[in-house]
Amino acid sequence: MPDPLFRDEDLREMERRTVDRLQEAIEAGDRAAAAQIAQRMFNEFEAMHDLYRDWAAATLSSVGRRFGDAALEEVMQDGVRAWWGPASARLADPEQPLAKRIRMFVAGLRGHLQPLDIEEDEEKVVVKMLPCGSGGRLVREGKYEGDDALLTLEGAQFLTYGREDFPVYCAHEPAMEALEIDERGRPFVVVEPAADLKREHCRFLIYKDPDRVPEKYYRRLGRTKPGASSRESS
Repeated sequence: MPDPLFRDEDLREMERRTVDRLQEAIEAGDRAAAAQIAQRMFNEFEAMHDLYRDWAAATLSSVGRRFGDAALEEVMQDGVRAWWGPASARLADPEQPLAKRIRMFVAGLRGHLQPLDIEEDEEKVVVKMLPCGSGGRLVREGKYEGDDALLTLEGAQFLTYGREDFPVYCAHEPAMEALEIDERGRPFVVVEPAADLKREHCRFLIYKDPDRVPEKYYRRLGRTKPGASSRESS
C-alpha cells in the first residue's frame, strides 16, 4: 500500500478558505502573513475570473462561427437578460439615491480586479478600468490573434456599436444598453469604446439626469430616444 501523500493536518489546512486565513492573520496582528495571504487570495480570484472570462469568450466565438451573427445576437441578448436584467433593475431604482446606485455599479467593476479612474462633471460620472479586466485584457493579451483567435465580429451592426470590427466578448455591452432601453426607456450606463482597444481604455458614462443621455447612444443600437427631436445634437 503506497504511503499517503498528505498528513491529516495538511488536508485540513487545504480545506480552509483563504479569507478565513486572512482574517486570522489580521486578528493576530501578523502584517507580513496578512499581506502574503491577501496576494494569494487575489491570485486565486484572478485565475477563476480569467477562466470564466476565457470560457465565455470561447463559447460566444463558437456560436458566432457556427451559426452566424444573427444567432449570436439572440444568444447574447438571452444571456445578458439573465444576469444584467436583475442588476440593472436595482441600479435603475428611483427610490435609491443616485450616488448609492453608482457605488453599486462601481463595486461590480471592482470584481474585475483592476485599478479604476473615476471623474465627475456637471452632467455625468465617468468610470474607466485601467485596463478593462475582461474584454480589454483579452485584446491586450493577444487572444484575438493567431491560430486559436477568438472571434472578431466584422461589419457595422448592433453587436459592434456600428463599428466595422469588434471583439466578440465586448459585444455584450450593446446588449446590456439595449435591454435597459427596451425595458425602462433609458440606459443607466452607456459605454464609449476606446478607439484603440489595445492601447486605450473604454469609458462607462453615467448621466445624472437620464434624459440627458445623448441621442447618438440610442441610434447606434437602432433605438429611438424618448421625446427626441430630429434636430437634437449628437
